Amino acid sequence: MTVELGERTSLAEIREELLDCESAEERLNYLIEIGETLPPFPEALGVEEYRVLGCQSMVWLVPTVTDDRIEFIATSDAPMVRGLISILIAAYSGTTSQEILEFPIEQFFDEIELKSFITPMRSNGLHSMILRVKSIAGETQGNRASNPANVDSPASERPKRVVTKTIENAAADFPILRRKHSSGSRLVYLDSAASSQRPKQVIDAISHVYSTHYSNVHRSGHELAAETTVAMESARSAVGRFINAPNWNNSEVSKSIVFTSGTTASINLVARAWGEANLEMDDEIILTEMEHHSNIVPWQQLAQMIGATIRWLPIRDDYQLDIDRLPELLSKRTKMVAVTAVSNVLGTINPVRTIAEMAHRVGSLVLVDAAQAIPHGDVDVQSMDADFVVFSGHKMLGPTGIGVLYGKTELLNAMPPFMGGGNMIKSVSKTGFEPAGLPHRFEAGTAPIVEAIAMQKAVEYLESFEEGAILAHERSLASEVHRRFKDIRGVKVYGPDIEAKNGIVTFAIEGMHADEVGRRLDLQGIAIRVGHHCAMPLHQKLGLSATCRASFYLYNTLEDVEVFCDAIERMLTERRQ
Repeated sequence: MTVELGERTSLAEIREELLDCESAEERLNYLIEIGETLPPFPEALGVEEYRVLGCQSMVWLVPTVTDDRIEFIATSDAPMVRGLISILIAAYSGTTSQEILEFPIEQFFDEIELKSFITPMRSNGLHSMILRVKSIAGETQGNRASNPANVDSPASERPKRVVTKTIENAAADFPILRRKHSSGSRLVYLDSAASSQRPKQVIDAISHVYSTHYSNVHRSGHELAAETTVAMESARSAVGRFINAPNWNNSEVSKSIVFTSGTTASINLVARAWGEANLEMDDEIILTEMEHHSNIVPWQQLAQMIGATIRWLPIRDDYQLDIDRLPELLSKRTKMVAVTAVSNVLGTINPVRTIAEMAHRVGSLVLVDAAQAIPHGDVDVQSMDADFVVFSGHKMLGPTGIGVLYGKTELLNAMPPFMGGGNMIKSVSKTGFEPAGLPHRFEAGTAPIVEAIAMQKAVEYLESFEEGAILAHERSLASEVHRRFKDIRGVKVYGPDIEAKNGIVTFAIEGMHADEVGRRLDLQGIAIRVGHHCAMPLHQKLGLSATCRASFYLYNTLEDVEVFCDAIERMLTERRQ
């Protein structure tokens, strides 16, 4: 859309006119006058994507990047705010991103004694507008630095990592690993598949938000709200970059990233919002025998509600999916294939791209549960070509209570809201409501604010390692466990060869219940997981009620492997005596 920019009042003219005014009333009247000189704002651009959050009134700001300069058009439903917008347009529009970031706007406000004639709420709204402008400038500058020719990045290209950390030194960043177990032993934490530990950078981020600028987001117009809103939306963009969402380097990425409370909530959102609107009786959903309950029960609930049928893709004797069986399960009645990227029990890494291609041929959508894949830092949603991808923050060094639903925007746009309440609406009347745009229509109520902001630090931490390094490290440790266990009579490992899995090692000891194994290891400071791991259908397939699971992550060491394997050997030796 081409917009007529028109002539702008210069900053020098604004300064001169305001300083000539003799009263606050005259200055306010002048702001209203210059606000009337803004060019007409196209009604089609007055959408959620361009709304400036944190303002008392409604404000929309639209950037256009041409060569090395950024032009802005903006408007507001408040006449005086349009005057403030005129000041920002005069200061920033038509300049480079670097000039925007360096311009001393606060100094100009002091010169015109701005705070003497506008209210604190208007001042805070102005602060939100400035943060939005600078955020756009920062994104533009970052994109230009990584793409100096200023051409569109290929669809599958993700930003190059700046490697600042090595696996060998990772454990030092995790304060909890320095604690002693109550037994006096060194803590050996091997339960990261359930929930990872957090580095100091994430812990400090949580404290920083609560200590310096915490407030609710997207609503209040004061400074704290504006700072917190910007930080949360920055985290949303960081997640998009991390998973290589389409258009990760512009505002479109925000539309495809929905914050939820976790993987479970994300799957339930899709099952209810998409499923109820699109499935009919006798339609089919395909699941696999290695799914977590979170990727089973929501679909079972939907199937019971609609009258749909669930079909199951089996696993082979080598603990991998029997992909050759998928074509006979797929049909025109198939509406959804929901598959885990990595089994939380077996560690099996599944060929989700191949599954997506096969499913799309019959018109089915695909949801990928990436909860166990995302911690390695190599999830690429474009490469997967899945329609929905879900994961949790707490498995990837982030806080609990925060998760992500990535969805292709055309699908998310067509889905009705799942929950109703505050923040998810554009307007409400006695006769109905109009939902907000993406992603906010799916984020009813108060968001997991601090958790989302801290999740950005988790993303940045994972991005500081060389791509593929985390998975390679986990495999090296798991491989050593496999080697040691081969020499221990009575231990059986469940999972594929090391080349087809990650750092999960699930096992059982002949004649010993998993609970006893876990308890005896815990007495020595070794933390593993025992039970069915929220995968009862898989355990039924394996003929087991429970297993033991040791899961290795970037902060584990070869010493951890040795302590763990030695403990298993001692346990069996003592049992035989």
